Amino acid sequence: MIRINQLKLPVGHKPEELTKKAARLLNIQTAEIRSLTIVKQSLDARKKGNLHYTYSVDVAVNGENRLAKKLKSPDIVIHTPEHYRFPEAGTETLKTPPVVVGSGPAGLFCALMLARHGYRPLLLERGADVDTRTRQVSDFWKGKPLDTQTNVQFGEGGAGTFSDGKLNTLVKDPVCRNRKVLEIFVEFGADPEILYVNKPHIGTDVLSRIVKRMRAEILELGGQVRFLSQVTDFVITDGSLTGLAINGEETIPAAAAVLAIGHSARDTFGELLRRQVPMEAKSFAVGLRIQHPQAMINESQYGAGYPECLGATSYKLTGKASDGRGVYSFCMCPGGYVVNASSEEGRLAVNGMSYHDRAEENANSALIVTVTPENFPDASPLSGIAYQRRLEEMAYRLGGRTDSLSALRRF
Repeated sequence: MIRINQLKLPVGHKPEELTKKAARLLNIQTAEIRSLTIVKQSLDARKKGNLHYTYSVDVAVNGENRLAKKLKSPDIVIHTPEHYRFPEAGTETLKTPPVVVGSGPAGLFCALMLARHGYRPLLLERGADVDTRTRQVSDFWKGKPLDTQTNVQFGEGGAGTFSDGKLNTLVKDPVCRNRKVLEIFVEFGADPEILYVNKPHIGTDVLSRIVKRMRAEILELGGQVRFLSQVTDFVITDGSLTGLAINGEETIPAAAAVLAIGHSARDTFGELLRRQVPMEAKSFAVGLRIQHPQAMINESQYGAGYPECLGATSYKLTGKASDGRGVYSFCMCPGGYVVNASSEEGRLAVNGMSYHDRAEENANSALIVTVTPENFPDASPLSGIAYQRRLEEMAYRLGGRTDSLSALRRF
């Protein structure tokens, strides 16, 4: 396979122009290209009057090694595609199915991969299935009481189901895990463009369908999925896990469990601490959401008179406060909404989300700052959670002591 980097074409180009440009760079006829796969597409908007896409593509032709050597270009190289490999199985036989706690992205993908390799996992989720959850969250946003078990944080798909489904990361990927995640999303119905666009996203409306399809395959492969099933205690015998208490009513045997509980399962962290599971306080980020007209962001990024085909765009900002602490934007949602993401009564937390088309009038982004254990010096490993709760309680009071979306508008 030949990899061509830095292939540039103007915004609005036709699909066939990509193949023609690749052929010109390789000094061959278009008909000689057996296949062309886009590896990456990014928009170069540094010069507002010269917007163009930059591509990396993989091209299959006859005589690839000879051709690449002949051209002697640093942007044209022989490339061998790499793929994710599931770890080799161990030698110890599990007496009980592995348990995955939490059906957010980590738990859902973990259960799916275990199911595909014959382990028949049990997936436990404290919240409701995605359809029930969507109805309850919609009712909450309209002013009905908060359900502390099924909300924007808890339920099938996790917090990501109501957070746009952005898929970009700065984490290095030497074993192709990131690529595998994207491929699985496409397999279950995501737009194939997420495999190559620079900042891929799925959209809340599409994600809700995808997580149901993933659940269906887990079940078809012999796994189990239980909703409204919160792990309320851990049975630990001689230093090893032997069981999990569910809803304080039953105990199931479990010798292997993956805790994919997210950042808001504060009660579960408390149980782990009570059971003397080692843990320590860590740094995290807190902040607020800022909202602005999407048209203003588009003009800022693209320039005046930008092509409508570009759609809603995003931004990323970094800065430094007067005390030297870094401040930066995070989870920017083009054409989306600010939503109430509370999971505890009397506390207000917000998030941002977009649908697949990102067609709403406003954009929003989190502006956050990192806080460290020095900011919450309580001796407890869970002092950071107490710090979060104080902030959320103050936000709740400032918002008028209401859980509805009207609080967000006033806040």
